[in-house]
Amino acid sequence: MKWLLIILTSIGLSGCNSTHTITADMRQKVDVTSLFNHSLFALKSVPSEQQIFTLPKQEEEALLTYVERFRGKSVTKDEILGNFLQAKIGHFSYDGETFIASESLNQQSGNCISLAILSQAYANILGIETSYAKVDSFPIYQKNQNFVLTSSHFKTKLITPKEELATLNNRFFFSGTVVDYFPEQDSVFSGNAQYEDLVAKFYTNLAVSALLEADYDMSYSLLSAALKYAPRDAEAINIAALLHKHVGDRNSAKQIYDYAFNNHLTSTNLLLNYLNYIPKDQTNLKNMILAELEKSPTSPFDTLSLASSYIKQQRYKKAKKLIEPLLLNYHYLPEVYVELGKIAYLEQRYQTASEYFEQAVNKSREQYKKDLYTAKQNMLNHLLVRNEDIK
Repeated sequence: MKWLLIILTSIGLSGCNSTHTITADMRQKVDVTSLFNHSLFALKSVPSEQQIFTLPKQEEEALLTYVERFRGKSVTKDEILGNFLQAKIGHFSYDGETFIASESLNQQSGNCISLAILSQAYANILGIETSYAKVDSFPIYQKNQNFVLTSSHFKTKLITPKEELATLNNRFFFSGTVVDYFPEQDSVFSGNAQYEDLVAKFYTNLAVSALLEADYDMSYSLLSAALKYAPRDAEAINIAALLHKHVGDRNSAKQIYDYAFNNHLTSTNLLLNYLNYIPKDQTNLKNMILAELEKSPTSPFDTLSLASSYIKQQRYKKAKKLIEPLLLNYHYLPEVYVELGKIAYLEQRYQTASEYFEQAVNKSREQYKKDLYTAKQNMLNHLLVRNEDIK
């Protein structure tokens, strides 16, 4: 079981309106879906925006009844909703699934995006404005399918209503409530997000699941929906290119990558994949992509992904040059030590590799990571003993 954590934050929080629209201008400026090979897919039905956030009538009544208890008390609506969510979903289990709000409620579970969706559904009932903090963790590798999936979740920021904030003279520095669903994960803040990003992330998560299950029509339909809300989302664009590749249309995949690169809609993950589509004779373009890659990391996990690509190329010195500076500000992330441990192992510096994996075990907050890195360290220790016996 995982537990919800709620904390108060400072006046610096910013919110977005509870009425959300996608402007025509946003659609016109960027429309990567125009490059989709639509003839390869059949459009399927996906959950509508309204369906995503709709809750049963009794849930709306339960929330309003709960709010009524605090009438006349010096408690803001965001604090009330924070307490309500603590009681309502604090015991939910994490199972990695992306659900609409009503499904999360019925299943008493869901991933971080599912719970952010559910929180937004309750916020809609009270008319509370929201924004989000995007938090990244180490990418998940699906080696059997040749996929690298980025891993991120959202912390929900419930914004104190302006009319209530003005009355809190002695607490004016508080502006809202932050809901962090799984704070024990090894993760870092990577930027702010808004309502449209949440909706897009919902569709993109499901699109990835459909792609992994080879349900290409559904993945196409979900990506089309996601890109209406976040047309500049590099990860959604990357998944769209991979989708075309997996249905055998590498030409459309490359066109999508070309478009993303030319319009500065890139990420480390996207650029690494784009390199696979560049012919050997296009050295200028390849060098441009490589130069962009050097500037692309926006989080330590991006840096580690880039370093991992250098490790595969046996460019260990370059990989270390990227990773070692992370020890200054991100010494608490076990993956930093894991990647350094891999390099040490490949360089046959087994004692150093074992020490790095020991650090990774000590820094890990999640048990499955501790078990994995302990197994790696034990393997290295056996190797060291065997080498000593040979001597």
